[in-house]
Amino acid sequence: MKKYTFAAFCLALLLLFITWYQADDLHLKEEALSQQSPDSENGVTIQTEKAEYPTSVKEIIVKIHNDSNQEYITGSHLLLEKKVKDTWYNVPMKSKSVRLKAVIHSPNKLSSLGLDVNDLKYRLTPGEYRATTDELAAPFKVVE
Repeated sequence: MKKYTFAAFCLALLLLFITWYQADDLHLKEEALSQQSPDSENGVTIQTEKAEYPTSVKEIIVKIHNDSNQEYITGSHLLLEKKVKDTWYNVPMKSKSVRLKAVIHSPNKLSSLGLDVNDLKYRLTPGEYRATTDELAAPFKVVE
């Protein structure tokens, strides 16, 4: 009898942990406008500085390679999206963190933008993410 009670207790703890671990994904309610965003277009490519970030990361850096002969203009901030069950969702931001300034990325140059994780109204959990600016998206993973 004790063996079954212990097994039931362990199973209950496991289910509780899984539910707690995925609870942050319940805050992801708004689907991303574009489910198919390229990482490159018209000579401009974006990618994150690392392919994987730990859940404790403080800043996510996106490198912008402008290999075109024209300026590329973005906002001064990045947005974040997370993939949950094959659907991309917008990760909520703190309203005070949105800046409306434009950033000009010069032709044939490398530049970068950073996303301060403290600007998110969300705790990063393991999974697939993408940092977006305009119509381009830089995919990456968050791991334990």
